[in-house]
Amino acid sequence: MRWRGFSLGILGLAGAACGDSGGRDDSATGNAQTSSATDPTGSSTLPTTAGSTGSEASTATDSDTASPTTSTSAGPTTTDGTTGADATCVDTPPPGFAGRSDPTCAAAPQVGTFQPILEWNRGTWATAPTSDQVLMSPIVASLDGDDVPDVAFVTYVFGDHYGPGVLRAMSGDGQKEVLNVEGQDVCGHSGLAAGDIDGDGQVELVVVTTGGAVKVFEHDGTPKWTSPTYMLHCSTSPGIADFDGDGSPEVFAGAVILDADGNERGVGPHGNGFRISLAADIDEDGQQELVVGNAAYDGLGGVEWFNMESDGIPGVADFTGDSKPEIVVSAAGTVRLQDNQGVVLWSSMVPGGGGGAPTIADYDGDGEPETGVAGSEFYVVFDTDGSLMWQAPISETESATGSIVYDFEGDGIADVIHADENRVWVFSGVDGAVKLEFAGHGSATQLESPAVADVDGDGQVEIVFGNNQFYDPAAPKGISVIGDEALSWRPGRKIWNQFAYSITNVADDGTIPAMPVHNWTAHNNYRSGDDSPPDGVAAPDVVLEASICQYQCQDTALQLWVNVGNAGASPLTAGATIEVYGNMGGQETLLASQGFFEVVQPGEYATAIGFDVDGAGYDSLVVRAVAGEEECKLDNNAVELSTPFCNPPG
Repeated sequence: MRWRGFSLGILGLAGAACGDSGGRDDSATGNAQTSSATDPTGSSTLPTTAGSTGSEASTATDSDTASPTTSTSAGPTTTDGTTGADATCVDTPPPGFAGRSDPTCAAAPQVGTFQPILEWNRGTWATAPTSDQVLMSPIVASLDGDDVPDVAFVTYVFGDHYGPGVLRAMSGDGQKEVLNVEGQDVCGHSGLAAGDIDGDGQVELVVVTTGGAVKVFEHDGTPKWTSPTYMLHCSTSPGIADFDGDGSPEVFAGAVILDADGNERGVGPHGNGFRISLAADIDEDGQQELVVGNAAYDGLGGVEWFNMESDGIPGVADFTGDSKPEIVVSAAGTVRLQDNQGVVLWSSMVPGGGGGAPTIADYDGDGEPETGVAGSEFYVVFDTDGSLMWQAPISETESATGSIVYDFEGDGIADVIHADENRVWVFSGVDGAVKLEFAGHGSATQLESPAVADVDGDGQVEIVFGNNQFYDPAAPKGISVIGDEALSWRPGRKIWNQFAYSITNVADDGTIPAMPVHNWTAHNNYRSGDDSPPDGVAAPDVVLEASICQYQCQDTALQLWVNVGNAGASPLTAGATIEVYGNMGGQETLLASQGFFEVVQPGEYATAIGFDVDGAGYDSLVVRAVAGEEECKLDNNAVELSTPFCNPPG
């Protein structure tokens, strides 16, 4: 794994036996922890064979191997005096539970560098080899359910981006072709969305056809359904949302709303969001609206309001500080702010004209949202009140091109990621200073945008973008992924499921929330991949609770369960490597290791991961966590379980 190394210390957490219930005593703090089961944050990992590795084991330093406080594992006792009679722990992970958290937990920002390297590019395929150009926004989601996300995109034959394309997907590490679907009338310029619309535990893929219909594929590329023709523009970017909160998501494209089976729910009569509409509960009534530049529709396409303004590409955030959403619209060389009823609050001209999808974030670290758009001549950022904050020259001829933001350095300042006709840029959110200039790119630039996600599951975000040779026959083709040579970019999610992306619109496993948390209250950004705290200081704190299943316990075949917790002030987003050592006379031997990849919120312990360990001959077992990101504490990442591992009857 590509983790940065961190020094680890030790906490003596009492190891709980499998089947224990009631309060949990944290010996380090004296705070009682109630063992109340919570919904797990993701799928659990069943025990691995002793010595097996779910990810590369990290090498401990001298400080890593300081002796933990010793505790003795005690099993539950039944009414008849026998020990470990609870068989539920066998191959059944102990559930997650609530724990303590420290809102003052802080760490110095994990300062990143900008030394871009091309991690991989793919521009040739045996299937439909002449279809090798990309002029759309790639997405990131797991199509096969493993720990490595997949990058999905549409290719077309040079010069025919409105013609039939090929739906493709590559594993996020660039090693495997996951999908190559041709002959299905996918528009070569179509946007793409991913989400589990039918509740089968797998994402579906949504595209637009050359004839202007919506088409859905199963995760393996099998066609699922095709809607009637709505004359949608070929470059429309579809989306997925649950408009009525009934647990069955809908599919939308422009002003068209369809149910999960492809049946029409409604079509809005006014704008279509310049082909990139979005879903949000802008009136906070518990049901999401379909938002376009000049109107809002209910989940059946009914008009909630229409403001007579020109249509444009929308974005949503709280600009007035009242926890209510406003709507930013980029339209015809202007950017305007509307309230949630469509009343225009301010309007500003884009220097040089043009303007793509608005991207909203705290660009300068002042605690308030700003809006960035890519114009025809400049990338432009407008302050919260609509005044011009900064502009940086870019190379665009016809720009409705999108951008995204990410806090690479962890300093609370959102950096801009934009791909123009021949460069991929990262600009400082403060003043537009160039922080990254990557020349390995080419595009006609219409409605596409990069994506930012941990595409290969290595704990570091990457930038994903498409390439075409419209202007330069020597430019790359296909899809590219760049990362940081110093491996210093902050961790991030493994999903970016649609152009109209906000952090709360999709779960990590691709399921669509029935009623998502309002992104403007949780993160107050739009088209940002950064779910880290906005101050750049709050940090997670990895803690562990370990237990040995006492049912049919044998020293030579121990079933060890480890709950990974977070006692810090911000989510654990980069996971950790969990290592199990056998200690004999002060000498430690690595017995097993596996990666832990779930996001853990402050005050939560995740569902346990399991290890099968041979404990014969060891004085104790030491379980350590090697975190994938900075923590506020370095002295509480381990727990020791001492002999006897199996409690004798009595």
